[in-house]
Parts: sequence; C-alpha cells; structure tokens
Amino acid sequence: MSNNKADVNNLGRNIVLYNLDENNINDFYQQNSWIDRKSFTRICHLYEFPEKTITVVIQNYYIDAAYRDVYYHYWAKFHFNWPRHCKRLAIFQNSHSSDEFWDNKKESERELQKDFLGTVVIRPSYTHNETGHTYGRTLLNPYKMVTKEPNTNEKIHPFRYMITAQYRMHLLGKTFTTHAFVFCSQDGVAMKCAETAIYCLGDFESASSPLYARVLPSDIQEKLSHRISERILPSHGLYCNDISYILKEFGYSPMIYAGAEDYQRTLEDSFESSIDAEKNEVISHWDNIHETNFKNWFHYYVESAIPILAVTAVRPDAKKHATLVIGHGLKQKKITECKQFKLGDYPCIDTSQLYNTYIINDDNQIPYVEEAMDHFTIDKNYKLEAYIVPLEKHVFLEAAAAVTICDTFIENQKDRLKKAIEVFKNLCYSKLSEVSDKEKMEDLKYLIESISVSSENPLTVRYYLANSAEYKQFRIKNGIDIDEQIFYADVLMPKSVWVAEISTFRCYQEGYVIGEVVLDATASSRSKVDSVILLRISGNGVYRLPQETYTDLEKKLAEKEENIMLPSMFIMYSNFQYCKEKE
Repeated sequence: MSNNKADVNNLGRNIVLYNLDENNINDFYQQNSWIDRKSFTRICHLYEFPEKTITVVIQNYYIDAAYRDVYYHYWAKFHFNWPRHCKRLAIFQNSHSSDEFWDNKKESERELQKDFLGTVVIRPSYTHNETGHTYGRTLLNPYKMVTKEPNTNEKIHPFRYMITAQYRMHLLGKTFTTHAFVFCSQDGVAMKCAETAIYCLGDFESASSPLYARVLPSDIQEKLSHRISERILPSHGLYCNDISYILKEFGYSPMIYAGAEDYQRTLEDSFESSIDAEKNEVISHWDNIHETNFKNWFHYYVESAIPILAVTAVRPDAKKHATLVIGHGLKQKKITECKQFKLGDYPCIDTSQLYNTYIINDDNQIPYVEEAMDHFTIDKNYKLEAYIVPLEKHVFLEAAAAVTICDTFIENQKDRLKKAIEVFKNLCYSKLSEVSDKEKMEDLKYLIESISVSSENPLTVRYYLANSAEYKQFRIKNGIDIDEQIFYADVLMPKSVWVAEISTFRCYQEGYVIGEVVLDATASSRSKVDSVILLRISGNGVYRLPQETYTDLEKKLAEKEENIMLPSMFIMYSNFQYCKEKE
C-alpha cells in the first residue's frame, strides 16, 4: 500500500470526501477498487490532474433512475441477489474541505460551483473484480477539459464545438449546475450500444428542449415490443430501421442516411431527382463541381448541433456498432487539401471539407473522445456505414436538398456578390487614404487582404440548420446599428431555418461573414428557390414575408441594390454553447 494515504473525510455515514493528488491517487483506487482505474485517470487528466488537485465526493447509496428502471425489469428477476443501488461521484477541481460543503454561506457555494466539474454514476459490476462497462448516467463539463498541443505544449480547450445541455445536481443541501452531454456505458445485457445511444439522446433532448420527455430503458423496450416478434431481454442489439422506428415513436422525425454499399437501407426515393443513384451524390449548379455526399451532409448536421447516431461496421454484412456524434474537432485541414470549385470568377470551398475529426460518445470509451471521420469507435477497422439524424417534426427540408437550393440561389447572385466585395474593398481603400494613424492603417490593410479573394483565400460557404428564435436573437443582440437590428427583428421565420454563410477563408478564421442565405426548413425539396426567406450580401439585405413570392424578392433586390443600409461584415453564428458563452 502507498505510504501516502488518500485525504479522506466522512461527510456522513454514506458520503465520503477525497482530496486527490499524484501522491495519494493509488491509495484512492485501492480503497475504491470498484472504480475503473484506467478510464477515471484519463478523465482526471483532462481536468489538468495532477497539476491541479481533484476533490471527489462519493455517495455510496445513490438511486439512479435509469439503473433502477433496468433493475426492476431485469436484474430483480435473477436468482441470486443483485444490488439495487449505484454509487455517484461528484467531482470538483482543486482541494475542498468538508467544512465548505456544510457551510451554508453563498460565498462557499459559489466557490464550489466555480470548481464543479460534474458527476459520474458507477453501476454494480457483473462480478466482484470487474470495473469495465460500469459507468451509468455521467454528466461531465467538457468546456473545463484541457489538452496540450503536441508541438507547442500550449493548453487548449478541445471541445468548443460540442453540443451540451445544462443540468442541475443536488448534493448536501446545495445545488450545482454544469453543461454536459449525457454519457453511459452499455451493460451488454439489458442495454447494448443502440439502446444506450437512444437513452443518452433522449436524456439530452429532454434537458435541452420542452418538446421531449426523458426516456428510460423500459420505455425503449416497450416501444420495441410492438415491432420485434421475439423477446426483448436480454438485448440482441438493434438495426438502423429499429433505431429510427424508436426515435419516431418518441416524437422525432428521423432520417437515415446510408452509404452506397449499405445493404440495410438506401436513401429514400424522394432524393432521386437530386442524387446520383450510383455515386449517392448531390450535384449543385456550380459548374457541376460542388458535389456533396453523405459525409458532407453528416458535417452539416453536426454543425447544426444535432446529435447523430452513427452506425459503423467492419463491412456491410458484419456486426455493427452505434455511437453518438456530438460535435467536431478544432483542427482544420490546410486550404490546399480542400477541393475548390468556382462561384462565378471566384474560387470557393465548402467548410465541411476543413474538418476531419469529430467528438463522440462511445459506450466502450470515456466521454468526449475525438476521432477521425469514419473511425467512430475504439476498433479502427470499423467504418461509417450509415447514420440516423433525429430531426424535429416539421423540418421537412433535409441537408442534401437544402444545400442544392442554397447553391442554386447563390449562383444566381454571383454578380451581386462580386460587386459587393469590390464595393467593400473600394470603401476600405478610400478610408485608408484618409487615415494617418499607423495602427488603423495596418488594420485596414489586413481587412483588405482578408476580403480579397484568391486561391489562397477562397470564398467559403458554411451550411447549418438553426433555431430561428435563437438565430434572430443572436443577430439582433450583435447588430452594429439599429438598422441591422430592425432588419432581423422584422423578418418572419418558421421555427427552424437552413442558413448558408458566405465568407472568405481569412474572414471565416476570424469569425466574420460577408453574406448569408436563409431558407425555410419547413419547405419541401421541390420548393427549390421558393424556400428562400432572406438574402444578405455585404451591405444589402432583403427578405420575404409569408405572403410574398420569390418574384417579389427579386424585385426588392433590384430596388435596394444601390442602397447600402447594413454593415458590410457581420459576426458568424454558432449553434454551440461554448461559442455562445464567448459572445
């Protein structure tokens, strides 16, 4: 046993507090052998342990709703006794004493809240010495996690572009909050990977939207009983169509996107008019060069902050594995690695090409693992076979059709876009001749370089689905002047909209946009450009009211072409909570 005993404080008969550092961590694991040492140590390292100490409060008898639900439907029927209770770990950064937890002063609670990292539920294990697959409902804050750049050793927050919801926890008379995406490991018997992914998705959606109720394992099994003609327990796993069926039963409007070789399900017939049946590709009107496939659409939905159930396998007819994809990584490809296409005279890239790593919750790993595209599980031989997108009801316009419509409309506006960029540059040049301050001159020169389009600085187009209320709130809140605020306040939108943001590569890196197109997400793919609600190119902006036609929009464009009423550049919108908090 280690000579350095873990710093232990009993907060009651069943609650224990540990202050962990590199000297006593081994003793902690010896005293709590039911904790999976390897995975928990990895989690601690993400919170800068051992540079910073960790406080762990263990509740030895914790009632977890999901586990207790499974217990009464499955484990309670065993001949031998099976534990009813879980253990819950509340984790805090830095060292905290028991007095702080019993102190009712607001100041003490604020200090604890500031260091609160989240909770980990540990389920009973299969045998006395097994700790794998024992993570129950785990809620850890990804925004406080830190990794180091391999080359520079610089500390970074790797999970900025990740979906989270806010959760509240009660501990010793105090209420703590954290942002998290629910993680849970499969138990392999009552719940396998697909059921676990559905449970975590349902838990997240119920915390982030009033449209959805929380889902328990028995709810999934009850829905399955109406579809599957054999026994539900022990679980045999689910197919893509089974997963989609359950999501539909829980109030979602799911879409299945399948690879060209997936034998279970091909894309729906309604795609045939816009998708090449052999290549499974949508071809836009941009010189037949901007081609998108199911991996591009995948990124558009991730950019939309929609959790995706990814289905992977070694080959189409082999055993499959389901994971949740909940964000994308920070690292971008070099501009030379991206395929460029032409928008009029300008080179252009689709921003989905820039990213190749995604944040996943895989029930065989720890929460929030960054993996390369296709390799969404611990076994790197598995490849992406299909994915299921749980869209909200009334989002009828899916990604492939939305991108095609946006491309068509932007292509029609290429001359206006070119003129707007040139007007903006000329305005900057004229300002440059009037400025004497050296710092302002350098800023203007940098701005001119940033909006000058070339193969090294191409146009970028970023596609995503957004909640219109949040989108409008962001635009109004960040409006530079009252004209811009009124412009967005006046436009009427359905609950969900598709947005295509136009920028240059340099402006994109800085988080700025020079144009955008907004589509009605409740439209059908056959609506084509009639689904366009709003166009903004640099200083010009027009929108359609519900009773107006596309022809009316064209007339407004012609009338306001010379009337620059809006700022020429504006801030990029983000669906991710980390970015919203940094506004």
